[in-house]
Amino acid sequence: MKVKGVLLDMGGVVLEMAGARGFPVERLDWRGREAMGRLIRAEGGRLSPDDLEDLLFTPWHLDYLRRVEMGREATWEPHLERLRTVVGISTSDLQLLEAWFRPYGEQLRPIAGAVEAVHSLRSSGLELALVSNVPLPGALYDQVLQGHGLLESFRSRRYSYDCDTRKPSPALLRAALTDLDVDREAAIMVGDRRDRDIAAGRSAGIATVWIRGEFDDGPVADIDIGSLAELPGLLQSWNDA
Repeated sequence: MKVKGVLLDMGGVVLEMAGARGFPVERLDWRGREAMGRLIRAEGGRLSPDDLEDLLFTPWHLDYLRRVEMGREATWEPHLERLRTVVGISTSDLQLLEAWFRPYGEQLRPIAGAVEAVHSLRSSGLELALVSNVPLPGALYDQVLQGHGLLESFRSRRYSYDCDTRKPSPALLRAALTDLDVDREAAIMVGDRRDRDIAAGRSAGIATVWIRGEFDDGPVADIDIGSLAELPGLLQSWNDA
């Protein structure tokens, strides 16, 4: 059967994520915290120097370290609610997280050749989906994709945070196939992590393509490539065979 649907991981495949975690660390973390603090004060909040660390980031990081055991992403909601109650604001979860995320998000860039590859795949009639493990609401990553002209190419975007499951579970992939209305026999999963992306693809019964790199522990993919830029030519040859 010819390939009709392509499921892509995001970090390391489409976007260079400025670190493997997918959220702000070090300098970008502190810049984001400063932005969140300014937002809270602008909303009339009473913020002491240790409130963000004690009420939000420390308890969230403890959940984050356990997320693999839970099989889902660590949720921000109870910690943000605690913060709102103590500092006296009604600002939404997404507004608060967007303030923290923004300096980091502004650093994210498409991997060389990825924009052209995505547009080529879409223009050839293939249905595209993103299936990505992310520690924050997908709307924040959507903003990044939109800024680089990539968002509209993806008919489906399944983010682990929003779906309450994460790869290597095949659940994200199965949901994306339903969104695309593509059978698993006519789909491929493309990722840079064999332990997550390739394992999830194999569990879902989908052909897999691994983008070679440092994350080489895990099941062997059906095909290896050097970057997403190679995929349009590979699929054209595959479908013409």
